[in-house]
Amino acid sequence: MSDALERLKQRSRPTVPNRDASIVPIPLDTQISRYPEVQISTVQEPAQVLQTKQTTMRLEQGLIDRLQDLCRDNSISREVMIEAMFEYCEAHSDILESVLLEAKEKNEQRQQVANQKRAKSMMQRFGHPN
Repeated sequence: MSDALERLKQRSRPTVPNRDASIVPIPLDTQISRYPEVQISTVQEPAQVLQTKQTTMRLEQGLIDRLQDLCRDNSISREVMIEAMFEYCEAHSDILESVLLEAKEKNEQRQQVANQKRAKSMMQRFGHPN
């Protein structure tokens, strides 16, 4: 091991010429920038700035697949589709009432499924078989 260390210490290293480290004075009226000057053209901004908020939604598997297919076929995002459906329903109160009835039924079904899962989990946790 010491033989290898000796060889490393004794090997010749390449030499690099010394650099000129002197400081050259720059006149105070000279402006120096690291970044090149770029001409920025002014672009008119849209009248409204779209403000969005990211959310996570859990949807039924079959429904999300159908929604994704519909949106893909029409080259729109799911978010835009849901926004448009909501705004349309808001503007048409009779349709909104029908959608709300359907939503309340779905909500009741989901609550029942959640309650069943919760009860099953509690029974398993406290040692009661199915």
